[in-house]
Amino acid sequence: MKTSIYQDRIVDWAKNNNGRHCCVNAVAGSGKSTTLLLVAKALQSIGYRPSNIKIIVFGKANSIDLIKKFGREWESSINTLHSVGWQLIKSAIRINDPRNAIKSNKYKLLAQDIGLISKGGMMGDLRREGAIGKEDEFVKLLDLCRLTNQEPIAEVIEDLCDHFELSDIRGYSVVASAVAQVLRKGESLAKSGQSFDFTDQIWLPVKWQIPVRPYSLVLVDEAQDLNAAQLELALMLAGDRGRILAVGDKNQAIMGFAGADDRSFEKIVERLKPIELPLSICYRCPKSHIQLVKSLFPNIAIEASENAIDGKIESIFTNELKQKLRTGDMVISRKTAPLVSLCIKLISQGIAATVKGKAIGAQLKGDLQEIAKMPGFKSYYHFNLALQQYKNAKELLWKGKDNEEQLLENLTDKLDALQCIYSYQPSLRSISQLEDYIDSLFSDGDSPIILSTCHRAKGLEAERVFIIKPEDMPMVWRNQQNWQYQQEENLLYVALTRSKSELYIVGSPDWLEEESQQSDEVEDSWIQPSLLDLIHAPALSSNSRFDDL
Repeated sequence: MKTSIYQDRIVDWAKNNNGRHCCVNAVAGSGKSTTLLLVAKALQSIGYRPSNIKIIVFGKANSIDLIKKFGREWESSINTLHSVGWQLIKSAIRINDPRNAIKSNKYKLLAQDIGLISKGGMMGDLRREGAIGKEDEFVKLLDLCRLTNQEPIAEVIEDLCDHFELSDIRGYSVVASAVAQVLRKGESLAKSGQSFDFTDQIWLPVKWQIPVRPYSLVLVDEAQDLNAAQLELALMLAGDRGRILAVGDKNQAIMGFAGADDRSFEKIVERLKPIELPLSICYRCPKSHIQLVKSLFPNIAIEASENAIDGKIESIFTNELKQKLRTGDMVISRKTAPLVSLCIKLISQGIAATVKGKAIGAQLKGDLQEIAKMPGFKSYYHFNLALQQYKNAKELLWKGKDNEEQLLENLTDKLDALQCIYSYQPSLRSISQLEDYIDSLFSDGDSPIILSTCHRAKGLEAERVFIIKPEDMPMVWRNQQNWQYQQEENLLYVALTRSKSELYIVGSPDWLEEESQQSDEVEDSWIQPSLLDLIHAPALSSNSRFDDL
């Protein structure tokens, strides 16, 4: 294959054994995995063995894909950090039953057994004392303390709640003591070889400082999404003498809400004092798409490939979406509710569709369970009243908070999605049936038409991409933190760099050039009906036509 000047420079660094680390600033679609392959093969040509090199990727599916690209001789060299951490743990302690030792809900069960959160209808101590509201947020704190590699003291808990917008944590000192209690118990169970969860696989090797046989070179893909504990584990793999090649795109750092360090790439640079090299050619996007990105983000050094097509960018009316969509297309939205509404309508046409992300469905079910606890929820048919009570209670709880506006924006998105599901499925008769339907709407698998939030779209691509509700990007709210606004801009960048051919903007956002815009005077209820309309929405038959919607 013909390599770029940027790839040649990276390969030259790898072959020059000068002891310095390297950080590669890669743009979207720049062939990061191909570049890693070039580096690995170049090192092999000068005497490195695959066993001297560790290649870190995100996600098991990515590791399988990379093994296919590299070849079977590299299979043991390509891992996720979770699998690396798990191997280290197994080398350090005797595990009673390795195949059954991973318990994904380990810490939630521990908190229940201790009596801190509800179990079997009995209210937990933390909620009874008013220290927390939603118990899921306490469980998330158990993860965040470990992922950020911090001790659970009151100040840390308060900072985590502020940064990750855990709005229902109230008694920071009480909660800090509870978190410490659960983590001590969880660590004790791990030391005795009884049980672990996935976060343990990252946290415990770092906390225990398990000795590592260092590698000559550690290649880290998607370095911008490392959390603090993952960064420490990656550095452990190189030891004092190994070199690190960290490849990432700081402009695609969008996972700060989930525990990733929003300055991960910058922190790697600060820690390693590396050579910094660019990887600037995008092989995915057409020239017109790159031009739009550069006009919006002039600080991003992104270039179109010399073989790139001109491509197409078109602003369309919302009522044109139903005529244009076809199998293989991707639909992206900043928010969840528009995707849920569209998904239901596609299903009503007999088109198999799901929204990417089981975790999103799980979040909706968490709010659904809280709605069912409202005093107005006397039966399933009082759902609308209970939903409004739930929203009112949250508004009262968050009133005066610095991030009040953003909390309400996020809540409204989720409640709009729940309202849409409830109103368009009148045949359902219970919360459990509603939960089952939510499970059917959200999936991590493939679908004829890909419906995805911007967060889930990262790493995906399609020939044709539709961005719906584009005015939601970038989202801005009162008292927005700098890192939050940066990630909102990053989300727009991700959305604009998914298409390989045609990009359709469904609406007229401020960031689109005027000559590309259409005046979208058509009501956008086809994408997202208003709550008032939904309350009175008729049932959708399985054979109704798009035009009838």
